[in-house]
Amino acid sequence: MAQIPYLIKSFRGGVSDENDKGVEGSFKNGEALNIHGRDDIITGKQAMSTVDGGLVTDLIQFFVPAADGSTYCFGNTGSIYVRSGDNDWSFAYNDENGAIRGAAEWQFDDATNYLFWATSTSIARKLIPGDTTLPWADATQDHKVEGISSTEWHTMNNMSGVLGIANGEDLATFSFGNDFNPFAVNLRPGNRIKSLEERDDYAILGSERLDQAEEGHIWSWITSATNFVQKKRIPAKGVNAIINAELMILQAGTDGELFFSDFVESVPIINIPGGGQVNPGGVTIEDNLALFGVYGGTNPGIWSYGRSKKNRPFALNYDYRLAQDVSGSTISTVGAIANISGVLLASWGTTDGSTSDYGVDQVNTTTKANAIYEGLEFDDGGPFLKKMFDTVKLTMTALATGTSISVRFKPDKATTGGASSAGAGWRYAVTGGNETTFSETDATEAIFMIGDVAKVYEVAVDLNASSNTSPEILSVTTYVSDQRYEY
Repeated sequence: MAQIPYLIKSFRGGVSDENDKGVEGSFKNGEALNIHGRDDIITGKQAMSTVDGGLVTDLIQFFVPAADGSTYCFGNTGSIYVRSGDNDWSFAYNDENGAIRGAAEWQFDDATNYLFWATSTSIARKLIPGDTTLPWADATQDHKVEGISSTEWHTMNNMSGVLGIANGEDLATFSFGNDFNPFAVNLRPGNRIKSLEERDDYAILGSERLDQAEEGHIWSWITSATNFVQKKRIPAKGVNAIINAELMILQAGTDGELFFSDFVESVPIINIPGGGQVNPGGVTIEDNLALFGVYGGTNPGIWSYGRSKKNRPFALNYDYRLAQDVSGSTISTVGAIANISGVLLASWGTTDGSTSDYGVDQVNTTTKANAIYEGLEFDDGGPFLKKMFDTVKLTMTALATGTSISVRFKPDKATTGGASSAGAGWRYAVTGGNETTFSETDATEAIFMIGDVAKVYEVAVDLNASSNTSPEILSVTTYVSDQRYEY
């Protein structure tokens, strides 16, 4: 019997929105894969490590990098923490008004810099640097209270030449000259501002409906206008976050929906597999890619969408699992993410039984993550015909000492059976020595045996890192018998 090679040698397409097809180089699932490097290969990204030293006791909802070189972190019970430029963490302040619902830094025309943050019904501020004694003694909790709506989010952003503050159905602003207007922009009644972003000279507002309708809106405004300039309906339950990377991308609803909109069109891009949502502070940019801190679905962590170069495809990728998730805890919330001087931070909350915990992860520059690649469903044009899948050959750069690879396969979309350690429905292919793991140092090729019949076939590769080194897979070739069987 002749054998037909099923070759996979491109991986840039990211996670597909279909199980059995997609753009060139797309795949069904992946974790911690670096698909945007110069070489079109799969290898592992850096791991995440918890870095707050147990200091954080509530969910950080906003990171604010400030002009003094520190990053200020604002929690959902009123705590404020400071991360120094050397990554030392300290407790800075507790706002007795409770949960902090928005935060930003703003400079006035007298060259003074202030941290602003909002609780449910007040706006507070602190001169930066001001009194550097910890805890702070020079913060003003109730700097502004008149006109402040009691609302879930008072998201803040520097945009269109003002400090914008979500204020229910209004946008509040501080001007460069320190003029405060709690009602600078008013949306139509029944809408509540949740997310803010700047695009060129325009402030972009993302809103949700108070009547819980399955829709949200984006609105544009410029300071020379007396009210909003444009409005666009988004067909999902509220606009949770907006990030202006190469495209302006919105995360809306609770099913992981990503949308593009330029106020002319509203285009559903893709859903994050397993669903979930993003908080207003849960977006940032890394290497030209829009990043999203996703929670509430089956794949919590940091996802990216975009392309790193002009000639690359736009791709969805599951870049980073959080350290607590990897260790077996249940991520209940991702509060905020931020890329600060090239260092990616993510705040999280976990729930294990009746116990909740909170903390901050940071990309670990000295440790690679274990990565997973799961290819698209393959039927060779005959989903009704049985085929014999014989072997899988991996080609790779010389395998580094301590690293290893495994190959899994799934016949006919199985959801049960197989090896329990491989995941539901998955089975391990084995080497000539009947091993499920290959770890021969300096090897550039590995062959795994399958010897199974299926109508539909999926192949997966597990890349097991050692310290700061991950395997680098160049191609995955499955050899299939040319004979076909109907029964």
